[in-house]
Parts: sequence; C-alpha cells; structure tokens
Amino acid sequence: MNMEIEERAEALEEPEERPAIPFYIDQTSYDDVGLSFHDIAMGRMCETCRARAAAGEEDEERYTAIDPKTKRTSFQIRRVPFASNPIKRIREDCSRKKGYITPEMPTLEVVFRIYLANANHPMPLSHVREQLVDWCPDGQCRWLLLNDEQLERMVNNDLLYRIRPFAHEVPD
Repeated sequence: MNMEIEERAEALEEPEERPAIPFYIDQTSYDDVGLSFHDIAMGRMCETCRARAAAGEEDEERYTAIDPKTKRTSFQIRRVPFASNPIKRIREDCSRKKGYITPEMPTLEVVFRIYLANANHPMPLSHVREQLVDWCPDGQCRWLLLNDEQLERMVNNDLLYRIRPFAHEVPD
C-alpha cells in the first residue's frame, strides 16, 4: 500500500525544469540571406547617432596593441568612423533614451532591441522578459501578454531577426 502511495506522489510531482536556453542574434547568418547586420543594427540607433554617422564623424576607440619584439601589451587610441560598432553605440547611448523601445513595436522587434542593448550577450528569454517589463510602464504592452512558451515559439520561428539558441561547446 505504501508503495502505491509513493508512486502516486511521484506522479503528482512537478516535472523537472529544463535549463534555460540562452539566445542571441546570429550576426553571421545575415550574410547567408544577403543582408547586412551592420546596416540593420544602425537602423536601430537613435536619430542623433544616425545623423552623426551619416555626417562622417569619427570616434576614438581604445584597443590593445602588442609589441612584437617585447610581447608587452599597451592600450592605444585610434580614430574610427562614428558607430562603426553599432552594438556598442546602442548599448552605451541609444538604448538609454526614451523611445528606443515603445509599446507599439512588434514583439520580435522589441526582443531584438533588447539583445542589441545588452551587446548581444547570450541570455535566456526569461531575462529578456524581465527587461520587457521595464520597457512597459503601464504593464499593458502586447508583448507582456505572451506566456513563456509563446515567446519561445515566436523566437524559434523567427526568420527576420535571426535570433537563435546559443550553442556553445562543452569541454570534455
């Protein structure tokens, strides 16, 4: 009798949660369909940054240089076209401005912009959902009406934004 009760109790237990799958924007896949990720990301920059890039402004970029003789590293500054790295510009500037994400935007556009604002760092959709809440002041945005499964299905069926599961090699 006790064994039968234990079996029923096990059957009622919640299923084991699967680990959260991180997603990211697969930038290299844009070339496969004849698109430029750089141009698409620049289109998500704020008006001010797009204008500065179009005007041909330059920006200073810090990089690591290695002396070939001594093998010592140093930091140097070089001039680069403004917004040559649109993800960096979006992360540091555009995503902090009002209007970067609005309640009227389609769900996948908002998810795409959240990944851009996070420097395309792979993260699970649960983290994206937390940020969606921050961008929806009244809590009535249509993207918040989707449950986790619906959001994941939408992302998995995406063909435009190229948001994909992040597959990383696990060392042996």
